[in-house]
Amino acid sequence: MALLVWQRPWQESDDAVVGIPADAPSQLTAQFRALSEAGTEAEFVATAGTSRDAKAFARQAWRAREALGAQAVELRYVSGGDVADRADGSAQATVDVSWRAGDEIGLSDTTVHTSSVVFRVAPQADGGFSVIAAAPREGALPIWLAGDVAVERSSGSVVIRVDGGDEALPVETMATAARAAVARVVPGTKGDVTVVSPHTQTQMARLVGQPLEQVRQIAAVTTRLDGRGGTSADTVIVLNPTVFSTMDRRAAQVVLTHEATHLLTDAVGTRAESWVVEGFADFVALHDDSAALAVSAGQILAEVRAGRAPTRLPTAADFDAEGHGLGAVYESAWMIFRMLGERYGDARVVDFYEAVMADTPLDSALATSFGLTVAELTAEWRAYLAKSASTVS
Repeated sequence: MALLVWQRPWQESDDAVVGIPADAPSQLTAQFRALSEAGTEAEFVATAGTSRDAKAFARQAWRAREALGAQAVELRYVSGGDVADRADGSAQATVDVSWRAGDEIGLSDTTVHTSSVVFRVAPQADGGFSVIAAAPREGALPIWLAGDVAVERSSGSVVIRVDGGDEALPVETMATAARAAVARVVPGTKGDVTVVSPHTQTQMARLVGQPLEQVRQIAAVTTRLDGRGGTSADTVIVLNPTVFSTMDRRAAQVVLTHEATHLLTDAVGTRAESWVVEGFADFVALHDDSAALAVSAGQILAEVRAGRAPTRLPTAADFDAEGHGLGAVYESAWMIFRMLGERYGDARVVDFYEAVMADTPLDSALATSFGLTVAELTAEWRAYLAKSASTVS
């Protein structure tokens, strides 16, 4: 009798393998349409399927939608779901997902965010499917499909945590500090700093729509909410907890302020020279930093002392996230702006940056702001690096 109670042969098990019905595409088309039309959590959960996994997944997704103020959510079945690819009988269905963010998270409430998403679907014994998981197919995964979501607003910043986010550092406090730091250097700064704090590096890669290998070295990245399209009002900073959480408080704050500079100066998608964009972001992030130059520029100065001083300004290829010596490249770009700031002051540096960001040719912006040619800037920067390397141990 004890064995009979343990097995419960009369009760359907989530582990039971059920064959996929012949009309899977039409069933999935109707099911995802119904999910789009669901107006309450109860409707959404019921439409997602009868299994425990489907109910848990749907509750999580609905509550994340609510936290983000998601509007006009539409899930349109495209293909798949008709061939099992796992031992449990489940399959993959490709679905186009679109939605608009609410102003609760400081982003545009008019931009439609779109992604191609692969949903894991499992056929049910009583007909239909259970929708149990989601992963990006092309582009970024919608935040509300990434996990449990919590939103915290403070003065000038919004932090969106996924599955608790990065718990090692006080991200909310640091986001507010980053917003204030940019405002001190760039007059008239407007807008909120919105930070997405995932719990895992895999979540981060999915949220920015990049392969895991391409984000392993990155502590944070500033990107459009859906990884493509949108306007500057849809820009967020996404943290990589595997890197960000291992930093000390000072270094992490520098990273966050650097990214906040990109966000607040509309640098995402710019055609400006990479060294201008990245060097200026570090100019702002390190503006009031009290660390020694050996800390802030130790890698590039070590390269100079070793006889490997750069002979030209950094190029876009030098900033490749998978490249060797990335830290030295960023430091070398910052040293250009550090030199210009010391010689000409913040106002002229900001004027130069804003001119380049407004598509003024680099040589024209240099001439107007500093009376320099590209060749003269390069020569003066190389001399500045050499002098700094000789005086810093």
